[in-house]
Amino acid sequence: MFPNVGSYFGGDLIAGILSSGMSHKNEVSFLIDVGTNAEVVIGNSDWMMACAGAAGPALEGGVAGMGMMAGPGVIDKVVIDPETLAFEIRTIGDLPAIGICGSGLIDLVAQLFLAGMIDLRGKFVRDRCKGRLTDIDDIRQVVVVYPEESGTGRALCLSQPDIDALIRSKAAMYTILTTISNTVNIPLREIESFYVAGTFGTYIDPKSAIVIGMIPDRPLETYIPLGNTSLEGATMALVSSRARDEVFQIRDKITYIELNVNQEFMNLYSAAKFIPHTDRSLFPSVGIKGY
Repeated sequence: MFPNVGSYFGGDLIAGILSSGMSHKNEVSFLIDVGTNAEVVIGNSDWMMACAGAAGPALEGGVAGMGMMAGPGVIDKVVIDPETLAFEIRTIGDLPAIGICGSGLIDLVAQLFLAGMIDLRGKFVRDRCKGRLTDIDDIRQVVVVYPEESGTGRALCLSQPDIDALIRSKAAMYTILTTISNTVNIPLREIESFYVAGTFGTYIDPKSAIVIGMIPDRPLETYIPLGNTSLEGATMALVSSRARDEVFQIRDKITYIELNVNQEFMNLYSAAKFIPHTDRSLFPSVGIKGY
């Protein structure tokens, strides 16, 4: 039983900190764990600050109409040729597509933006979408996989509400990171290590996440996937009395902040609800295609 430090920051995150080793480092780093909520820790061996916010469901693919948990036949990678607008789809197991997971959804929206098929608000650009754009039940959608190519016999589509939900989630994720870094007065550009936990961290393409403005525009090697840190931390505590003692030392050095009473969070969130952001200087690597 691991201790917790806040309403939405439980023992799994304490285990994650233990597993990441960030509590032993002199340099300041981030630990990011995206599930149903997004939990974030910043700090080093001397101090830590933590917060949590609702950012996860759309980032896991759970809100999209064709969203699914990762598994055989689920789309996990998308590339769109910016010239021909041809879609290259990769599925888990190389099977006919039956849905899309979180990493695939982030890829898809990033590629739609880079191809000029959606604008900075995430709205479909009709002239660029051409024959792939359709209305189903009065909801505008883009066909990702045609019926004859899918594993369900039906077209797999991404709707405008699906994109809107992802933009809200990515804006929350980026704003959580910005708010907590502002609180400790350390700019995101000065952070050298972002540890990303869970299956989300293992499979997400940081380049796509940067394109949509979900995570800071930092060198790709800055993002370090760690896998299931809660399980790893629990294993460490089971086999080491020193690790069990350290769990409580970690707990005692964490300051927890509540985002739902933080006015700065709401102001920053509004600015982040664009691709990649209203302040394009924050994302210099994301080129403007000019479509």
